[in-house]
Amino acid sequence: MDKTKIYQQLPHPLKTLSVSAWGFYLSALRYGGDFNRLVEEALERDTWSKEQWETWQQEALARMLQHAATTVPYYRRSWEERRRKGDKTSWEILANWPILEKEKVREHPQLFISDSSKGKHLFVDHTGGTTGKPTMIYESRESIRQMYALHEARTRRWFNVDRHQRWGMLGGQKIIPLDQTQPPYWVWNRGLNQVYFSVFHIKPETTKHYVDVLWKYRPTHLVVYPSACAILAKFMLEQGLQAPEIKVIICNSESTLPKYRELMSKAFNCPIIDTYGMAEMCVAASECLEGIQHYWPDTGIIEVYDPHRQEFINDIGSPGDYVLTGLLNRDMPLIRYANHDIGYLPDWQHKCACGRSLPSLASISGRSNDLILTKDGRELYILDTLYNGLPVVEGQLIQYSMDEFEIKVIPDEAFSHDAVLEEITVRLGQYLGEVDLKLTEVDEIEKNPNGKFKPFISMINNRTYQ
Repeated sequence: MDKTKIYQQLPHPLKTLSVSAWGFYLSALRYGGDFNRLVEEALERDTWSKEQWETWQQEALARMLQHAATTVPYYRRSWEERRRKGDKTSWEILANWPILEKEKVREHPQLFISDSSKGKHLFVDHTGGTTGKPTMIYESRESIRQMYALHEARTRRWFNVDRHQRWGMLGGQKIIPLDQTQPPYWVWNRGLNQVYFSVFHIKPETTKHYVDVLWKYRPTHLVVYPSACAILAKFMLEQGLQAPEIKVIICNSESTLPKYRELMSKAFNCPIIDTYGMAEMCVAASECLEGIQHYWPDTGIIEVYDPHRQEFINDIGSPGDYVLTGLLNRDMPLIRYANHDIGYLPDWQHKCACGRSLPSLASISGRSNDLILTKDGRELYILDTLYNGLPVVEGQLIQYSMDEFEIKVIPDEAFSHDAVLEEITVRLGQYLGEVDLKLTEVDEIEKNPNGKFKPFISMINNRTYQ
């Protein structure tokens, strides 16, 4: 029996009842037991010195590598095979482990479950599957609570809000039928004290309904897909609609582009903070009030890899592909996992005015499959600057071949098709030379099935570390 289909057929009051029941279950799972202690311990670690963090990470990493090599079938077989071939290198040193491609985990997730967890009740999460089949992630109640405690400490408590207060969510769950044309476009989840808004129904004619519900529930903070919230903000500004006081908007799942931040800040008049994380629990980061993104060292080890030179990067100012080793999830350890994000090493020397000693982390530049392939073999990520200063709310760049591109844009005020096309053609030309570029104006850019916005699509890029 398909529970999703049954849910979609329920009248709205029963939708709210079923969602609330599920919310009470999730609340007990995420926030029960020693959750409050874990939050306080995380806040205490915010002021640790670099030396304290290095000692903590080294001890945690040593335990995780020993655990993975001896109890996880995939790693154990790999090391046994290396031993048969005469390889005597130690698994206690991270540098001796190979890079783990996402495809191997995606195709055989059961091989990454620790033998010590086989008798436990494990919960299943999954990646968003933005680029295809999602990756299944297995985790215990303990791992889930540890991660939610870190999020409570570093995305809520830093801004004087907490999970007990009413909050709003703009996410990718299909909480109402996609073809529904009348409100409500939300459900109230009493179990999580959350009003959940559909990102699939935000249009000029529905905006007032969204704002009315914000006034009805008056959430203290919002957790949002930034692309969806920015579009809502744009319509609010165009219609002169004012939201109730919001203390902070927490962005997740997507990059928070400068235009998104500008629109949300104008419409909601509150701090807009970016976060970075993943279902795999390998690493996380969040912005403080100073606008600095702080790496959470208790989640995992970050390495940066240059696939062209086939070597790891030690310079904090040079970007590369993230290679991550998780420190939280002992049920499904991921060692040197390539998640295809492009970023930088943490900066342990930065002194932030917020008073926390957590290292800073430059913004994630994108994904390694969000790269333009050039005729001379280069791979470029240029989306951070492609629309700077242009009257464009949102843009999606599609590469069909080395020479053929299309850009779909949602126009902002003062938009001129010819002027924008000319400017973007010039900007692309600086990187690629002469290309065939088509500019298409749209009211909205299609989201993937999880409601996420994909800023770049390549029909010719399929990159691995094989």
